[in-house]
Amino acid sequence: MIMAMSTIDKYKVSFDTENINVRDMVIAGLDQVQSNSTKDFNEVCDRLEKKYTNAAIHN
Repeated sequence: MIMAMSTIDKYKVSFDTENINVRDMVIAGLDQVQSNSTKDFNEVCDRLEKKYTNAAIHN
């Protein structure tokens, strides 16, 4: 018997996946700062904010 995931379970999985994606982007940004690929940490934060402020939310 196959049981369907509830809407709440699907949302949680989606939310957790997005959290992992955001965390990976922040870590990549920090790596850029540490390797001197960028001179301004605020620039990295601005790019991340711009990317995720208008990002589509997938259910």
